[in-house]
Amino acid sequence: MRIPSAKEFNADGHWFTSYPSLNHWTEDFAASEYERTFVDFLKTGKPLHLYIHIPFCKKLCHYCLCNILISNDRAKIQLFLDHLLKEIGNLKEFARKLDQPLHIREIHFGGGTPSHLDRQQFSQLCDGLKTLVDFSACDEIAMEIDPRTVECNDLAHYASCGVTRISFGVQDFDLKVQQAINRVQPPEMIEELLKAREFFQGVNFDLLYGLPYQTLDTLRETVRKTKEMAPDRITLLKYCHAPEVRRHMKLIKEETLPSSDELPMMFCETAQSLMDFGYEWVGLDHFALPHDTLAKAQREGTLVRTFNGFKSGPTKDMIGLGPTATAAFGRTYAQAHYDLPRYYESVNKGEFPILRGYSLTDDDFARREVIFSLLTKQKALVPDLYFSRELKELQKMPELCKLSGYWLRVHDRVLLRNVCKVFDIKDVLPEHMKIAQKTIRRVA
Repeated sequence: MRIPSAKEFNADGHWFTSYPSLNHWTEDFAASEYERTFVDFLKTGKPLHLYIHIPFCKKLCHYCLCNILISNDRAKIQLFLDHLLKEIGNLKEFARKLDQPLHIREIHFGGGTPSHLDRQQFSQLCDGLKTLVDFSACDEIAMEIDPRTVECNDLAHYASCGVTRISFGVQDFDLKVQQAINRVQPPEMIEELLKAREFFQGVNFDLLYGLPYQTLDTLRETVRKTKEMAPDRITLLKYCHAPEVRRHMKLIKEETLPSSDELPMMFCETAQSLMDFGYEWVGLDHFALPHDTLAKAQREGTLVRTFNGFKSGPTKDMIGLGPTATAAFGRTYAQAHYDLPRYYESVNKGEFPILRGYSLTDDDFARREVIFSLLTKQKALVPDLYFSRELKELQKMPELCKLSGYWLRVHDRVLLRNVCKVFDIKDVLPEHMKIAQKTIRRVA
C-alpha cells in the first residue's frame, strides 16, 4: 500500500456523509417542506432506516465533535425520554392519518450515549418504538455503547429488548492517550463485556487515530489488542482537532498531537494490518470480517453510504427522532433542533422539530450519485459532457484513478476522498471555501 504525502492525505474537504455537506443545510428549510417531501417519499413504499438520538453522556470526552449534554440527573433524562416517546407517538399518528405504513427495516440508537439510559428507561423507549415498528421485521437493530456505563447484564437486557448489534467506543487502548481525551477504559473492561457477544449478531469497535500522545507504536499495540478481541467490524476514523468549533478541544494541547506526516502512516499501516489479519476494507474507513453483512454487501455491490456511515442496505433512506437527529430520504436532508427547550416545544405542538434542511437540485443529485458510488464501489458512471470540467481535473491524477469509457475507477483507495472532492462543487472550488468555513463556525 502506497503511503501518500501529508499534503495529499490531509487535504481539506469533507468525508461525504452527505452531499451537500451539513454546512449547506439552511434554516430556511421549514418543517412544512419536510412534511411535504416526507409524504411524497412514503408513497413510494421504500424501506427506511430509523435513527434515534440520545443526547446525554455521563462524562465529556475531549475529542468529541457531537452536540451532547453532560448530565447524570435521572429526572432530566426522563423528561427528555417522555418527549422522545411523544415524538414517536406524533410520527405514528402522522402515518395513520396518511394511511401510509412506515416500512422501517433498521433501527440505530446513537448519541451521545444510548447506554446512559438505565434499563427501565431503555425498556420504556423500546416499548414505545414497538408501537411504531415491528422489531421482528427489522434486518438490524444497532446500539452505540460506552463501555464505562454498562455491565454484561445490561448488554443481555438490550438483547432481550431486540438489539442485534452493538458498537463499542474504544478509540484507543493506551492509558496516556485515554487520560488525555478523558476516556479511561482498560482493555480488561472491553474483554469482560465481550463475554456477552453471544447475544448479538455482531460487534463493532470505533477506533480513532491522530489522538494526543498517540504514536505509531502505541497505535500498533491498540490494533494488536483489537485483533485479539476480533470484533466483527472496525470503524477507523481520523480525529478532527477543531477547538474553534468545540471549546472543550482546547483541553487537548496541539503539541501533543501526532504530526501531519505521521497521520497517513497511521492509517495505512493500521489498514494493512487489519487486512493481513483477515478484515476486508469496506468503503472509505470501515473494516469487516468476511462473514459480516458489511463485507458481504461490498462483495455483492449492495453497500450504501448514509449519514451514519456505510451499511449493507437495502435501506439507504433514513429518518431521525430526537434532538439533532438527521433525516436523509429521496432528495431531502433535515436535522432536528439540538436545543432541548425548542425540541420540546415543537414535539408538544405535534410538529416535526426541524431546525434546518436542504432539498437537492438536479445537479446536487447527480453529484451525490457519483460521489456515493465512488465511496461504496470505487467506481462510478460519469457522463463526459456533464462532468467535462471534473474529468479534465481527474486527468491530472492518473496515480489515483482511471477513466474507461464512461466508467471512472479509483485504484488508490487511500485517497478515495480526494477523487470524490473533484465533484464537490460547493466546498472544494476555491471561491466556495471561505464561505463554507464561516458557515461551519456559525452553525456549530
